[in-house]
Amino acid sequence: MNEDGEIVAIAPARTRHYHGDAVRALFLTNAVLVFVTKFVAGTPMFSFGAMMLLILTLVIAAGITNPAQRWIHTVNMLVSIAGVLTFAWLSFSRIESAAQLFSGDGLLAVIALLFLAALYLATRTVRGYAVPHIEPEA
Repeated sequence: MNEDGEIVAIAPARTRHYHGDAVRALFLTNAVLVFVTKFVAGTPMFSFGAMMLLILTLVIAAGITNPAQRWIHTVNMLVSIAGVLTFAWLSFSRIESAAQLFSGDGLLAVIALLFLAALYLATRTVRGYAVPHIEPEA
């Protein structure tokens, strides 16, 4: 309430280490790429049910990511770890030469790298919430 008795809503200050918007974009990009791999890659990487579960998990995690709920950033970090491990393993097992990077299986390496970027940003967000910040002296 201000001096005049009016209720004033004060928006919380945006934290410097919040990267949820970027993680959201990376998750949605990965969901689309996983969907596309079904049509581009020569051999399926997962069963249809597993692919749909992965796509739904990514879209739901992206949809509920926000700065007010800190727990979702830990979930995003765990989803990113699982994505990096899964897609890096798949790309390492399927790609044997640089020429194969430009095949359908090369998309798996791109997805792994996007999950790696999401992991970095989600970890920075979790760290930003966990570590108290000290403003630098002028």
